Amino acid sequence: MTDEEKIGGIVSAISLISEERACYYLSKYYGMNDDHEVAFTGAHFDRLPTVAENRITSEDIVAVSCLSVHVPAAAAVEILSGQADEISTLLSCIPDENLEEMPIDQHERLFGAGSAALGLWLLLRKHVGIGPTTASKLMARKRPGLIPIYDSVVARVTGLDSSEGTWRAWHNALSSDEVLKNRLGQLRDSGGLEPIPLLRILDVVLWMDGKGFVEPERIDVAEAG
Repeated sequence: MTDEEKIGGIVSAISLISEERACYYLSKYYGMNDDHEVAFTGAHFDRLPTVAENRITSEDIVAVSCLSVHVPAAAAVEILSGQADEISTLLSCIPDENLEEMPIDQHERLFGAGSAALGLWLLLRKHVGIGPTTASKLMARKRPGLIPIYDSVVARVTGLDSSEGTWRAWHNALSSDEVLKNRLGQLRDSGGLEPIPLLRILDVVLWMDGKGFVEPERIDVAEAG
């Protein structure tokens, strides 16, 4: 799949969802109803406080569990102790920025070979031993406006056949498509979700559309890609 096809898959997937439907998805997900109940545990991923900006903590592991992934005990020990210092060093070099505000010509510096983001991804995947979905959700927990989440549902609706090369596709779509950026901003504003990054708004709408919220939340099994 080419870069253009990956970008097109993201833009096409969101363009097929009406404004009314997208607003409903966000309302349903974040529990913006008369009872102010959170309908989906994933909403807590955004709402649980972050204890340390440049460390992955036990609170972060709880937060990603709200997105229906399980961090195995051995991996959690590595994250919290064995690899903690290296993770902290890498996180301190990853800017806490929003993807749509970073020009695409900065992509290689942010995500390419030798970047802290790629270094952390490889550490989590190869040394800690977690799958792409869990790794992306842990990284997104620490840099929610910058790191896209990869999971089987969003992969299916966008046509992204693996986690490889998806960072560039999300970056290109968000930084280069003003229509998409403005639409996501309007959806966020209409739902009173201003603290939530546009990247996360996009992820939630696509996930809800792909899921159809028919099945209960369960552990993502697409962890081998």
